[in-house]
Amino acid sequence: MEPSPLTVADWHRLLSDYSSTFLNSDYLRTAEADGRSQYMLSEAQRDAGWLGYEPASEQAVLATEERLGVRLPPSYRNFLLTSNGWNSIDELDLLQVDEIGWFPDLTDILESWSSPDSGYFAEHLDKFERCLMISNDEDGDSSGHWVLHADSAGENGEWTAYEWWPGDGTGPTRHDNFAALMTSAAKAT
Repeated sequence: MEPSPLTVADWHRLLSDYSSTFLNSDYLRTAEADGRSQYMLSEAQRDAGWLGYEPASEQAVLATEERLGVRLPPSYRNFLLTSNGWNSIDELDLLQVDEIGWFPDLTDILESWSSPDSGYFAEHLDKFERCLMISNDEDGDSSGHWVLHADSAGENGEWTAYEWWPGDGTGPTRHDNFAALMTSAAKAT
């Protein structure tokens, strides 16, 4: 098993490889034929061969950590210092550093699912109260979420990551950390 990216250099290698694979994929060719590719990447990203953005500055990451009241996990911090967000991975876009926030502040899912008659995913609701939402869906209708669970920080500072597609009727999929989630999604493409 190949190690998860931890450093900025590791992230740059993984993201460059992913960009190349995606830009040459049948998935993108099909989206282009269907007229959906404009939602997946910009012409500038296509021309650059890079689905990411300019790196976030250390100051921007520190400002977000202060705003949220937590230190971000190392693998996610270094991802942001490599690319401030990301276009098109697993039908999701990863948010830029100034857009990430606590799950309950960015969505009303917890409120609507916590009603007594709801019954949806009740065993997961309290976990999501302390999760950072780090993604949004590309086209607004897939309702997928990538989150990092703040109360699960290990000795190495990493937080458990979850991928959750509530519309498919299953609970969230657990990953050891953000790097493991991103690596898993990159391999699936």
